[in-house]
Amino acid sequence: MQKSRKIGLLILLLAIPIFFVLFFELFSTSHYAVPIFYENGIDSLAACESSQAAHRVKPLFTSDVANTQPQSHQFIGAVQIVHALPTKCEDDCANMLEELARVQGVLEAQVPPQIILVANPNSSSFTTLAEKYKQRNWSFLEGTERQYPSFLQCELVIPRADIPLHKTLVLIDRLGQIRGYYQGTDPAEVDRLIAEIRVLEYSTDK
Repeated sequence: MQKSRKIGLLILLLAIPIFFVLFFELFSTSHYAVPIFYENGIDSLAACESSQAAHRVKPLFTSDVANTQPQSHQFIGAVQIVHALPTKCEDDCANMLEELARVQGVLEAQVPPQIILVANPNSSSFTTLAEKYKQRNWSFLEGTERQYPSFLQCELVIPRADIPLHKTLVLIDRLGQIRGYYQGTDPAEVDRLIAEIRVLEYSTDK
């Protein structure tokens, strides 16, 4: 009789954690989600085309070194981090590029995000940086003089009031939707970027 009670108690003790695991799996929902920006368009920006549709980043036309037809880069199909390079890459710019290298290294075991660096045609550091970081398979895009300013304002929707233009990292998901803005010179903000990329990849895999 006593042995039966011990067995029953053991079964009960084993069943309780299983019950809680099943309960939270079936009835709980995760409250951590990466926001989607501009789901109702960006018609508040007078200089941009008004639209009530969800905003998705349109292609950037890039200068062609042979002076032929411009090429374009599509912001769909992969998680991408976009940064607008300053005309001269000095201390803050160098720190941001090192932080981007850290992001790439931390996420190397999973599908790493594409890192896109865009610059205007007058950037003096563009060629030097492209050569320095070419082994990392980053994309260096030199926007055309006509499209570049409107691309920043109406597609990436920067600069923002809370982060200076050339310290801003923009996270774009596989559908071309903006999912976050981060100050790339702040390691804590870059850690948040890494965490949110992991959330995006996890939700895509499910």
